[in-house]
Amino acid sequence: MRYADGGGLTAAGRERRESVRMQAAELFEQGIKPLEVAPRRKVGHLAGWCMPDAPVPVLHLTARYLAWVFIFDDSVAEDQERLRQHAAMNLPRVLETGVVPPGRSSALVPVLASVHQDIVDAGGGPLLPRLAAGLQHYLDSCAREGPWRATGTPSTLDAYLDDRTHTSGGHPLYLHLLAPGMPPLDEPLPSPVIGLAELAFLIGALANDLLGFAAEARHSDPVNAVTVLAHEFAYSTTDAYRAATVLHAAHKHRFDTDYARLLGEAGLTEPQRTFVRAIGGWVAGSAAAIEPYLHHLLNLEP
Repeated sequence: MRYADGGGLTAAGRERRESVRMQAAELFEQGIKPLEVAPRRKVGHLAGWCMPDAPVPVLHLTARYLAWVFIFDDSVAEDQERLRQHAAMNLPRVLETGVVPPGRSSALVPVLASVHQDIVDAGGGPLLPRLAAGLQHYLDSCAREGPWRATGTPSTLDAYLDDRTHTSGGHPLYLHLLAPGMPPLDEPLPSPVIGLAELAFLIGALANDLLGFAAEARHSDPVNAVTVLAHEFAYSTTDAYRAATVLHAAHKHRFDTDYARLLGEAGLTEPQRTFVRAIGGWVAGSAAAIEPYLHHLLNLEP
């Protein structure tokens, strides 16, 4: 969860945000790699729930990249100035090429380059353009959230849902394509399959919004489906929460319909159907994992 910079935060929210950043900075100063922080975020557990059939090396690789995204989320994405500084380092290019830009850079940048090398070593080089594009969408969507937090005014619902698909940080799950039986890595995926994957990311994000709303409301964070619905339709908080629950259920129903249709699609190859089944596992796994995961985070940062 990311919190506002400036006017969108209460004093308590600003204090908590700075506490998270200082913890990350202290770890970097001690020479502790960001990915070594991953166990306290239970990233491996989350990846395991979403990819129960993946080989252990694929699961570990996915957890490493998810950990990088989560740590970036906590230590950079909520601060628009830091986000701009990191955007200038062209992080998607670092992920795709493994080349660290010259000059002073964040401790996260060489770690991202090491994730690149891990992916290459695992035979995932052809996936790097897709992952880099996912990272670029994530960064662009994070940047668009800045004005909402600065003013405390939410976006429109349509814009929010579009960006929330990407700020979910789900794109590392494409590393599941490294598992046996999946389509060739250099084969383009059919657009309906990509659409199903993005819908899976959004469903997980909306579940996160529902479960995390109380904590986010305490920190005056306007970037949540409940707050967006309350603002756009003049709902009370109670009615907006109910509407967000219906919104999540409607997207899940759409997912189930599209999932069943794609599994029966004659034009899909068997490896493509295997990947569709994996996407179904992401949704089932995230639903099972997200509540205990959020309780874990609240225990860490009440």
